[in-house]
Amino acid sequence: MNFYASREFLDAAAAVHFAGRNTSIENVQIGEDVLRLLVVDGRPITKLLFLDYHQPLAPAEVEGPVRKGRYARVVVRGVIEAGAWQPSDFAHFDLAPFVDWSGFASFESYRQGLLSRHRGLVRDRERRWRGLSNTHGEIVFTANDPADDVLEAARRWKSPQLRLAGHSDCFDLPETMVFLETLRARGTLVCSTLRAGGALVSLWLGFIHDGCWSGWIFAYDPAFHRYSVGHRLVMGMLEESFARGHREFDFSEGAEDYKLMYATHGRLLGEIGRPPLTRSAVILAKHAFAHVGLLAAVQGIKRQTAAALRRQAPLCERS
Repeated sequence: MNFYASREFLDAAAAVHFAGRNTSIENVQIGEDVLRLLVVDGRPITKLLFLDYHQPLAPAEVEGPVRKGRYARVVVRGVIEAGAWQPSDFAHFDLAPFVDWSGFASFESYRQGLLSRHRGLVRDRERRWRGLSNTHGEIVFTANDPADDVLEAARRWKSPQLRLAGHSDCFDLPETMVFLETLRARGTLVCSTLRAGGALVSLWLGFIHDGCWSGWIFAYDPAFHRYSVGHRLVMGMLEESFARGHREFDFSEGAEDYKLMYATHGRLLGEIGRPPLTRSAVILAKHAFAHVGLLAAVQGIKRQTAAALRRQAPLCERS
């Protein structure tokens, strides 16, 4: 079962986001698919902090009553090989890359495959992190680090990275740290780290569930960027995942280049059900403008107009 449909995840989400509300965990049918969701005051919740994607339940996983739902975004629609991913060929989908360990007899065979595809890049990164130990001392990988500095370092490093990339900063929400601390206190959060000479240099916050290692926060100390400490941490986690006999190592949603470098496959993520009217309008607008290249222009004009109005408005009216 997918972690996001597990009682561990949904119970923690209910405790953090909906304390004092009437909550339950139920099977919800949307179209032909059944999802296991948190239901709050009789309303199925399909979007939650750190709920990266939905995996429809297999028939054997559907137990008890099933209620009806209308719509969900970011639902697994199929699996492709990572090399087949071309955004232009999958215009209405996102990708969640992962490593399928069933195709490898040993971790070394996986590493050799990685070298065959990205030899120059991998060799360069290995050279860089060897320089880290020479300069800063012994490198120590910890699969699940209990130290007190890990969560705060995640906030300190990831927050500016998200803002610089133009993404919303999840650490602006107080619920983010509370949720991570709640999962950690319950023994569900896995905090993987790399330390050099005793100093924390990179980290990954996530979970291991049903033979799959996945996660949410991947960050490193910018002062150690030139040493490729992120690559060293990921390789340590991949090797540990294989040694533990996992089915998969999941990089979660987003087809970033670094994920595709390591991945063997990817889950196609799309929508199911009937979207709300506002969502339908956005989709129709995108389709209408896509072929004539006007959507970007319209959005640009809208942003410029809004910026001009803000400049002209009195300071007390700005939000």
